[in-house]
Amino acid sequence: MFRVLSCLAFEHDLRLVGLAGIVCFLASLAAINLFHRAAATKGRTRAVWLGTAGAASGCGIWATHFVAMLAYDPGLGVNYNITLTVLSLLLAAGLTASGLSVAVYNRNPWATCAGGALVGGGVACMHYLGMSALEMPGHIAWSWDLVAASVLIGMMFGAASLWIAIHRSGTSGMLTAGVLLTLAIVSHHFTAMGAVEIVPDPSRVVNALSLSPAWMAIGIASAAVAVLAMSLAGAFVDKRTAERIAHMAHHDPLTGLPNRAAFTAQFATVLERSAAARSGFAILCIDLDRFKEINDLFGHAAGDLVLRQVADWLLAAVKGQFIARLGGDEFTIIVPGDERQTAADLVAESVLSAMSENLEVDGHRIAVGVSVGVAIYPHDGTDAATLLSNADAALYRAKAEGRGTIRFFAVEMDQQLREKRSLQHDLRSALERNEFRLFYQPQATTGGEIIGFEALARWYHPNRGVVPPAEFIPIAEESSLIMSIGEWVLREACAEAASWPRPLQIAVNLSPAQFKQGDLPGLVHSILLQTGLAPSRLELEITEGVLIGDFNRAVSILRRLKNLGVRIAMDDFGTGYSSLSYLQSFPFDKIKIDRSFIANLHLNHQSAAIVRAMIGLARGLEVPVVAEGVETSEQLDFLAQESCSEIQGYLIGKPSPITAFSEMVGRAETAEIVRAVA
Repeated sequence: MFRVLSCLAFEHDLRLVGLAGIVCFLASLAAINLFHRAAATKGRTRAVWLGTAGAASGCGIWATHFVAMLAYDPGLGVNYNITLTVLSLLLAAGLTASGLSVAVYNRNPWATCAGGALVGGGVACMHYLGMSALEMPGHIAWSWDLVAASVLIGMMFGAASLWIAIHRSGTSGMLTAGVLLTLAIVSHHFTAMGAVEIVPDPSRVVNALSLSPAWMAIGIASAAVAVLAMSLAGAFVDKRTAERIAHMAHHDPLTGLPNRAAFTAQFATVLERSAAARSGFAILCIDLDRFKEINDLFGHAAGDLVLRQVADWLLAAVKGQFIARLGGDEFTIIVPGDERQTAADLVAESVLSAMSENLEVDGHRIAVGVSVGVAIYPHDGTDAATLLSNADAALYRAKAEGRGTIRFFAVEMDQQLREKRSLQHDLRSALERNEFRLFYQPQATTGGEIIGFEALARWYHPNRGVVPPAEFIPIAEESSLIMSIGEWVLREACAEAASWPRPLQIAVNLSPAQFKQGDLPGLVHSILLQTGLAPSRLELEITEGVLIGDFNRAVSILRRLKNLGVRIAMDDFGTGYSSLSYLQSFPFDKIKIDRSFIANLHLNHQSAAIVRAMIGLARGLEVPVVAEGVETSEQLDFLAQESCSEIQGYLIGKPSPITAFSEMVGRAETAEIVRAVA
């Protein structure tokens, strides 16, 4: 120990020793920081960070050694062998990178310590190879006990340094690990220098290609600059990474617009400023019209393309205004300084105008429209939740009134939206509370023979009474509740029909949503097996909405259903866009003419001509026709004259519980009881 202290005190320039310590500490911090980057990544990126950390620590070790060597005065002129000096630098970087890799890729205490010990061993290898690079008129006599001690000290501090780096996070952990790595390098160096005794030997010749101390100083400075550059590179990458993470946290990855989190923060800021300044602003809620149809028809990739283009159009239309995408096809704009709807109206009109262009997707020209709902602060609310709810209510009214329109909030809108949401909430538990009932409407030939029934769902709400299907079915389809409701209707209707003495047909409506989720043919098959209903007695009614979207998948499902022996009917025929093409694509078992045509038979000639043409078309295809909504004998006479095969409507019977039709289904005893009670 005395020999080491004596060497440090009397054979070194302490100013350069201090400089060596500073260089060593800064390089150690850089190495630990880069090591943390490597530990936090994987794959090729981790390998790059480990290489950079090894290079930084290697340069630091090398620079520390040779700064300290410049501080050393052996009493003889000293130069440095170029080859061995360069090899010592490469050896330091390589062994250090290897030790760091052992610690990173094997996360257990022993592997971490082994990696740190390897780093300490790399310090020793670099030191003694660097000492062998000395060119001077003399030779070195070693004290081997101090040599062994220097190696062990370096390895111990190196192991402790990486153990702390792995197991302690934060600034304190990095500083502690940096100090320990500095001690590993410095303690090893000066212990090893205490083992040195220079023996003059005038016979030794200094190599002419060796480096002078001046050139060595330039090399050391270059190494220090390299360490600084690698540290700055790590800091720059950290900064860029932080910026990218912050951007991702507040922006939508698809469109690049601010996301819901950014909108919430901006909304709160605008609200606070407007309250302080007693000024107004407008909040615009925007929805794409029929965006779901675009996704269904052309796929989600096309939907994403539409959203990106819409975002670009909106940015161009509302320059200077804050616009965000909240999710799906929902966009929101904040228009400051508006209390009288003027600015908001101008912005909303600009939005509608921007959407007037068609967008080409996969060779198809798509018309992209939007609906806009507007709420004004403070007239329509003084807090964020109220304003957003009211803007949403205005948007709901805009979509309900034809789409492609602008609606400003009015008080009655809020009540309508609340009622809808309340109904949706109650609908979720209606099945569990056994609030649904099945009504049945008879179907007959034009001669009056009953051939079957259509099952129709009715919701008996505990407070509202009977909720019409026109109200709850759209809500069920929007919220996917139609899946469970549809399954219940199908199961109940099949079980009921299976119990009839007369083998009449039972017709059940299917929603387009049921074709997009789950295994519909498998469900129908299992219900038929469970209830014992003959497949030929079940008739499944679909509308054209089933075939819009993934047409091939829908037809495949229909064919699987038909292979079960089930009959498939086209409902609401004539009200859609492509009825004729659908008749050509799939062999329907029945066509149902929509009630809107039947109701107008005797009011205008066009309706009569259309019904006549549809019946003739079905006759040519050899497909039976059912006319819905038959309420008068005049309508029946017209249909019989045109050879319409089947009818359904109030003229035959109103939708009622099956007990009202006991005699029709062959339950004579039940029919007698019903008549007696009546």
